[in-house]
Amino acid sequence: MERPLPADSATLRGARAVGVVCATLFFLPVILAIAFPSAFLFAPYHRIYERMIASVLLALGLGLLLAIRDPVRNAGVFAVVGLVTGVLGASIVYALLVDGADPLHWVAQIPILAAISVTLVVTYTRLRRPHPVVVRIVVAAVVLLPFAFFLQDLAYAAFVAGR
Repeated sequence: MERPLPADSATLRGARAVGVVCATLFFLPVILAIAFPSAFLFAPYHRIYERMIASVLLALGLGLLLAIRDPVRNAGVFAVVGLVTGVLGASIVYALLVDGADPLHWVAQIPILAAISVTLVVTYTRLRRPHPVVVRIVVAAVVLLPFAFFLQDLAYAAFVAGR
């Protein structure tokens, strides 16, 4: 259960600044992927999937911009976008470790996603006091996601690729 914290004007200004900065960081990879595709996209490049991930990043940024009008009431947006970003970062780490994707992602995409995720979750905890069990579940989801992808790869190899 979320318990609202009294939010002073400094906390509200900080949450709004975090929303604007993180939204900008979501838009940045979409733009930079045009000039530096190997830093933000995965070979072999596929325009349909590139547009899909760009639309997700743009929607996350737009959602943050819409949430900054009333950060306390929209604190859940900060939490959900932070979780989505953490999970996306974990899936990219998995791709880098297992699939041998371009290591440029380690210095370009991973730091941006990690910074967004941590910043949004910390901002959320400043706006609301989340239940400790919920916090543990979120952390476990992000940390264990690469292992879930490994199990998915095993199942795919056993059932789909063998046909």
